[in-house]
Amino acid sequence: MLKWPDRARAAIRALFEPLQEIDVYVEDTNDEAFYRCLLNTATNCEVKIARVFALGGRQAVIDAAKVHDHTVRRALFIIDGDLSWVKGEPIPAISGLHCHDAYCIENVILCEEALSLVLSQEIIVTEVEALMLLAYDNWIQAIGKPLLELFSAFATVHDLDATAPTVSQGAGVMCVKNPSSGKHELDPVKVRKARDKALKIAENAAGNAAAVTTRYKQVLHRLRSLPNPLHAVSGKDFLFPLINFHLQSFGCRIKKKSLRIRLASAGDIARFAPLANALRQTARGYA
Repeated sequence: MLKWPDRARAAIRALFEPLQEIDVYVEDTNDEAFYRCLLNTATNCEVKIARVFALGGRQAVIDAAKVHDHTVRRALFIIDGDLSWVKGEPIPAISGLHCHDAYCIENVILCEEALSLVLSQEIIVTEVEALMLLAYDNWIQAIGKPLLELFSAFATVHDLDATAPTVSQGAGVMCVKNPSSGKHELDPVKVRKARDKALKIAENAAGNAAAVTTRYKQVLHRLRSLPNPLHAVSGKDFLFPLINFHLQSFGCRIKKKSLRIRLASAGDIARFAPLANALRQTARGYA
């Protein structure tokens, strides 16, 4: 995608104002096309979005939301939940700020129906056959327990040492190749080692192993009680690589960017309801 310099942002915004009711600001650069597709899908183009503006980070979006004047121009500022959301920290009460009810947007767009459609189109089978091959519930069950424990540990150590490596490790280093199927799969043993390493760093930082254990159990209990517990596991760095390995085992090879935009435009639209409501509220205006 063509990248415009920061100094041109105001001019670009003014150019697109007649084409949309509201302006939308997101974190990641080079993700505008994906978000435009997602936002228009969320409301079935009820709130039309022609251009999305990237600010280059979570804090940058929050800071922009704080100073925005909605009487001049209505705008929605969108952020991921990140580890702050995993820990249950409150979202800043700022007009026009919307936080995904998940670690990140990749968690929201993952959908059994949409994945089955992509699989059926890529390997040329019926959607029913693709649904059976995908066995989405079994896949979730296989990865759920170790990953929830891992992210509870990540959240715990983040409280005490924000510099400790957590999500950035990614899922790849915690996978092994199944010798019989040739499929890359999550290795629970490697996940447990990563969990224990994070907790050990937390214990060293706190100087109190019992307090760390208590905090870890509190976070784990919270995550298990969520309507969708895997929303607490980074979709970008863990779930997407793992679902890609799963799809590849059926001969479905698709680039991450293509998969993201196809999932954003298909499947159960109900999963986008919070985002759609935020868009509609912004279009109506804030008192």
